[in-house]
Amino acid sequence: MIPKIVQVGVGRFGANHLKTLMELDKKNILKLIGVIDLDQKIRNKIRSEYHISVSGNLDDFMEDADGFDIVTPPHTHFQIAKYLIKNKKNIFVEKPLTTSSKESEIITTLATNKKVILQVGHIFRFDPTIIYLKKLLKQKRNFPFLIRAEFLQNRIQSHDTSAIFVFMHGIDILDFLINKNPKKIFAIGNLLQTKDLDLNSSVILEYDKINAILNVGWIPSGTQRRIEIFSTKRKLVCDLLDNRIKIYENDQLMKTVNIKTGEPLLKLELLEFIRCIKNKKKPIVDETIGSRIVKICETAILSINEKKTINF
Repeated sequence: MIPKIVQVGVGRFGANHLKTLMELDKKNILKLIGVIDLDQKIRNKIRSEYHISVSGNLDDFMEDADGFDIVTPPHTHFQIAKYLIKNKKNIFVEKPLTTSSKESEIITTLATNKKVILQVGHIFRFDPTIIYLKKLLKQKRNFPFLIRAEFLQNRIQSHDTSAIFVFMHGIDILDFLINKNPKKIFAIGNLLQTKDLDLNSSVILEYDKINAILNVGWIPSGTQRRIEIFSTKRKLVCDLLDNRIKIYENDQLMKTVNIKTGEPLLKLELLEFIRCIKNKKKPIVDETIGSRIVKICETAILSINEKKTINF
């Protein structure tokens, strides 16, 4: 069986999805049967350049498609996902799953009841560097009491979500590494565009025996994707820009691990989606994970607005 896939939305990041899906189509891993976008200019461009069937209506591919890849603005995810799941279609949703925990809970329950595959695009769970870092944390001598992370860049996406949602990769990585829910969350909006729209924020998450400090958002220059992990004897420094982990002990650099990256992470994500459709198995990053990350982000924004620590 070669799953038939439809992509929904071909904006800036959607172009990366389209390129990857076309590559997998050429390898007969999937069949890209159509693309949906509300913008007529985008539809015309795709039709003329790639000779792919295009439409502005989900229903045009509903009968034939095995799965839909949703790469639309975050505020549209809920309605699109809900409609497709009600029609018993498997879906991949770029992060965030939705923009509110209430919507995520509805989608999660619906996906369970309809017995469909729902994968969420938390891409760093496929990153070999993060996977290796998680293995290091399983060693007793590396068990942390403090994690400090920075996800900062000089460009912020132009959709209507806060920096905490835009850079939720940092929160998702913490969730993956620690594998526990935070107990308490406190956040500060360092730069606020409006009350509910932070451009740069600091988030403190209290876990059982671990505190994490995460800085996310816009900075005037450069890009930082860095995680520092402190145990009682060691410090691990993970730089995701060069896929390198440095291990320090007693202030001395003991080892530098250079991670081989291999296939693009987006390709690994979409391959996982296809495997799950074919094998009817739950994906590595399912709706439960996607919903939890939305809840953590939402709680952090609530902390900013209410100027207090919030129990999770």
